[in-house]
Amino acid sequence: MPPQSNGGRLFYAVDFACNDQDALQAKLNQICDYENDVETKVLHRERMNLFFLLMQDLIRRRVITSLGSALDIGCNTGVYSRMLADFGFARVTGVDIEPGMIERANRAFATSEGGRSIEFKVANAEQLEHDRTYDFILCTEVIEHTARPDLVVANIERLLAPGGVAVVTLPNAWSMPYAVARLAYRIKRPPRNTEFEDHQKYPFPRSLALMRGTGLKVVRTDGANLLLETHLLRMLHRTPVFAPFNRLQFWLGRLWPFKYFTQFFFMVLTRGEA
Repeated sequence: MPPQSNGGRLFYAVDFACNDQDALQAKLNQICDYENDVETKVLHRERMNLFFLLMQDLIRRRVITSLGSALDIGCNTGVYSRMLADFGFARVTGVDIEPGMIERANRAFATSEGGRSIEFKVANAEQLEHDRTYDFILCTEVIEHTARPDLVVANIERLLAPGGVAVVTLPNAWSMPYAVARLAYRIKRPPRNTEFEDHQKYPFPRSLALMRGTGLKVVRTDGANLLLETHLLRMLHRTPVFAPFNRLQFWLGRLWPFKYFTQFFFMVLTRGEA
């Protein structure tokens, strides 16, 4: 089953060039405010590319069978929430702890028309209400920034409907890009960067261990960005070789065993029927 909402007009398309002249990339630059932040722009596009392709496959293989409702935990500016609506989810809710992000998401993507809706709310991933369940939950690059990751996982479990599917992603400390970044961090000794340190908390085995002992079952893993560390990324970006190199390292990173050493580790989780 392909993405089907909006009369066939999809917001997102996979791209490996990250060219600012491209209409979609220009739109993402505007929404996410990273036109002049090459590293964030490229790495965010890596994750979005993988999420888009992964969702296509999960729907086609009928791992995802219900497109009723979806929850985007840590929705940021709402791009993933819009992607979920494009995949056919009738009711998409995005939550984020930052009110400014919710304001931007509302401006860009909030809608309620044609029997479909996208709405955004301020909420803490550790303190989500349990008044309903969702057919699909996305939690991307959120858990590593929380004080109680176990509470976030427990919330995902409680909010995921029986038979539902969740995609959870975390930065993978066991990756070449982060290994190079850690070395540079130690050599340069800059002022403490707690956000960077948060990204080093979860080598992929620890991410998998978070799910043990819960009602969530890991049924698939995937990964994005095998080779693009900061220096290589900046050197290649806007050169003729960037897009083909990026495409090659992206697809290589999805293969076993390389996916376990990508910068962003993806887990597909299911919750059994009640």
